[in-house]
Amino acid sequence: MKSERVETYKRTVLPNGLRIITESIPYVRSVSLGLWLDVGSRDEPLSSLGISHFIEHMVFKGTRTRSPSEIASHLESVGGVLNAFTGREQTCFYAKFLDEHLDKGVEILFDLINNPLFGSSDIEKEKKVILEEIRDIEDAPGELVHDLFAEAIFSDHPLGRPILGNKKTVMGLNRGKVLRFVGKHYRPANIIVAASGNLEHNRLVKITKKYADRNNNSPVSPNNRKKPKFKALRQVFRRNTNQTHICLGLPTKEFTNESRGAMLLLNSILGGGMSSRLFQHLREELGLVYTVFSFLDFFADNGIFGIYLGTEKTNAGRALGAIRHEIDRITENRLTDLELASAKEQLKGNLMLGLENTSNRMNRLAKHELLANRHITLDETVAGIDAVTADDVLKVAREVFLSNQFSAVTLGPVKGNIYAALE
Repeated sequence: MKSERVETYKRTVLPNGLRIITESIPYVRSVSLGLWLDVGSRDEPLSSLGISHFIEHMVFKGTRTRSPSEIASHLESVGGVLNAFTGREQTCFYAKFLDEHLDKGVEILFDLINNPLFGSSDIEKEKKVILEEIRDIEDAPGELVHDLFAEAIFSDHPLGRPILGNKKTVMGLNRGKVLRFVGKHYRPANIIVAASGNLEHNRLVKITKKYADRNNNSPVSPNNRKKPKFKALRQVFRRNTNQTHICLGLPTKEFTNESRGAMLLLNSILGGGMSSRLFQHLREELGLVYTVFSFLDFFADNGIFGIYLGTEKTNAGRALGAIRHEIDRITENRLTDLELASAKEQLKGNLMLGLENTSNRMNRLAKHELLANRHITLDETVAGIDAVTADDVLKVAREVFLSNQFSAVTLGPVKGNIYAALE
């Protein structure tokens, strides 16, 4: 794949520590803008699990300048969108709008994080909403199994905690806990403003200076993030569902590790799409599953290589045996030149197609700043993929899989020794 790419990445750090990173794309008419806070469920005290996600909800319940309905209509009235999400290591408030509304987009995002009311009555009402969200996950076994898997593979480490918290910790939240958490983490030095689209960097910097909080400029205390120690744990949660849902995986290296390119290719080849080995073998050849895929989750100091499938209970053991078969194949045999070349083109094609979306580009800017502390250009990314050899993929496959320290969770009806096929 050959293409000419001109990247217009720029970065500014304000005196208060707030970082502004942009990528200008003059041929589009939109801007995707995100306020990223380097705090997530990993950073919560045990007594307040779910507080990051709870705060993400609460800022939309009213600010000193807007009611909830005014927040909702601020960008929607001009064709834009406003939303947020919470992860294990970050919280993001984001908007997408026409380029002419840049000032409007910046102002509303900073209003959310600088001026929330956190009314006590709203807190009590929102607890009920979060409990419904937790119940919603509990009624979706294909989603719940991923939370249970995180708890299993991370054991008692904070990365294994559910992002939503649990019923007890959510009900225990109050205005005092919320204000203390916001005061500790919602500071300029902990914020990244990331934007991609038709905008000028210097103009965004100027607008941001108008709204960035200048009253809380004390240094942010470093997040007390301890690296997890992994120990294989296999669990079965019996439930009367139509399918048996299984999630299994092993630890890998962090995002900045030099083996990232080989790891991405391994993921693509094993379970990254319809042409992947798992999909072709388990679904097309054996007819055991409708859904099967592998995934990579990168964190600041570690990563996870995982596999998910859903199948009928009588086929679960056979499906796991088929996964074991494909893992053995990829750790014993070097890829052919044709398969490696095809995987590279698929990976690069997926990357390029994804980056036609300004929201994906904005997310990429912020993730690189948070995980790598630098911008990784598209040319550098493509060159890194092209440089991976078949021996590199074989090496990383053996590093990951030959430990045989699979953590696994099964949710649903179970028949027999479900994990015997993994041995």
